[in-house]
Amino acid sequence: MKGISDRKALIVYTLIGVIFILVLGVLFVQVAKHYVINAYEEQLKYDTDFVADDLDLNIHTTLERQQQLERYSDSFPIDLVLYQRQSQEYLHTFNRNETITLNEIINRQFETEETTLLNSRLVESRNLNDELRLVVISDELPIRYLETTLWSIVVILSLLVGFFVWGFGNRLYENYVTPIRKASDTAKELADGNYKARIHDAPYGIVSELSQSINRLARNLESITSKYRNQNDRLKTVVNNMESGLLLINEKGLTRLANEPFVKNFTNQTSIVGEIYYDVIENKVLNDALQEVIFMERKKQLTVETEQGNYFEVYLAPIRNNEETWKGVVVVCHDITKIKQLENIRKDFVANVSHELRTPITSIQGFVETLLDGNQHDEEIVKKFLRIMDKETKRLNKLIQDLLDLSTIEKDDFTLTRTHFAASELMNEIHQVVEKSLQDKELSADIEVEDGLQVYADYNRIYQLVLNLYSNAIQYTPEGGQIRWKVSLQDGYVRLQISDTGIGIPKRSQGRIFERFYRVDQDRSRQTGGTGLGLSIVKHIVEAHEGMIDLESEEGQGTTITVSIPQHI
Repeated sequence: MKGISDRKALIVYTLIGVIFILVLGVLFVQVAKHYVINAYEEQLKYDTDFVADDLDLNIHTTLERQQQLERYSDSFPIDLVLYQRQSQEYLHTFNRNETITLNEIINRQFETEETTLLNSRLVESRNLNDELRLVVISDELPIRYLETTLWSIVVILSLLVGFFVWGFGNRLYENYVTPIRKASDTAKELADGNYKARIHDAPYGIVSELSQSINRLARNLESITSKYRNQNDRLKTVVNNMESGLLLINEKGLTRLANEPFVKNFTNQTSIVGEIYYDVIENKVLNDALQEVIFMERKKQLTVETEQGNYFEVYLAPIRNNEETWKGVVVVCHDITKIKQLENIRKDFVANVSHELRTPITSIQGFVETLLDGNQHDEEIVKKFLRIMDKETKRLNKLIQDLLDLSTIEKDDFTLTRTHFAASELMNEIHQVVEKSLQDKELSADIEVEDGLQVYADYNRIYQLVLNLYSNAIQYTPEGGQIRWKVSLQDGYVRLQISDTGIGIPKRSQGRIFERFYRVDQDRSRQTGGTGLGLSIVKHIVEAHEGMIDLESEEGQGTTITVSIPQHI
């Protein structure tokens, strides 16, 4: 009786185990079926999107369009129906044995873009335009075969589990099920990007090997990802810190790489990666050059001006792989704005020098020709001509001397001869030089120098600087005006400040007042013998001393110029 009782208990437990496995089998079959359908559905959506994007709608002949559909049907496990709404005509890739499925698809039309299961086949549709609709049908899903196979496996497993459920159930669960679940969870975390996930407390045997393999895989993935991120960060750092703009376009015309200098100068968008180049690049000249390189597949070099007034030397070159297949275009843009500005300065300088030299030489030549024409001239006229020639000769000599001084100061090997000297002696000496000019225009001059102030600088150059500023103030201050000097030591700088009650400088001219040959009043400057180089020489002397120069002026009220010379020894 006890044996029968034990057998009954064993039978009950076996039946429970079998029923449990069968229930699990039902769930597993449904899950597997659902998974298979989802997998085929995702594949079908991908194939549909690809065909919809790749399908050439410009083909108008039925034969060519049919051939195109057949090609997609041969390349993918799908059948296609291309339906034209207006004419209600359609093209398809079904064979004669599938007319029932075809007719049902045509009758239902599938106007929505949701995936539908029809006779063990998935159906997906897309609107290509207002006239054409594409219907894509997968091959028959292996659902029946899957169900038969899975049920066979479930029945067999239920029988096997029934034999071992009592003796090995708990041990099997503890030693295999739990570790495998941990491994599965860890694998999911790895798939989600958490490469720090690990399996702990792995048991012995094959499950232990699996855990160790997954842990090793996680460490390798973490290391590879870290290296990739570091390499990507270094590449981004190098590319974005390049002074030159860089753009990379693939064979489809999409931007794959663009650094910050390029985005800053050629587009208003913050990021253009993944966009078609002509939709984001606003410079028409650059767009035309890109189009030429793409179609001609040859290098091109040109100069491009942006809306901001910057100039770029642009190099465009096609990219080819080892098989000489065209893969895109690389664009490198070098900023040559400063070079252009230097070229313009050089051109202006040559033009101004030529003009300034030609004016006195032409005047002198005219008077010489007049005196040598063979006619008798009145002595007073001759003296007048000679005085004018003398004045023009002195002006010409002063211009040449200023040019030589400016050239000397601008040389790379120019050095200052710094010494200590009294600021009061310098100002008194220069005041004596310009005193007659002050008296001729009835100007009052006030010089305020800090007691005992010693200046450490190049005496000759500071002398030239102060004399130029003094002469400039006298030249542009009307009769009866006032000029005031203030020399002091502030915050480690000797400040030489000159203020006048002259004509002042217009706002539009204050930014250019220190340029070579720039004059606020061209006629007044030439009448007084000015060369237009005085303030430019002042600026370069200040820069040679590593100092600063500030300008404050109001038209009709006067001008104040402050020069600061550092006193580091």
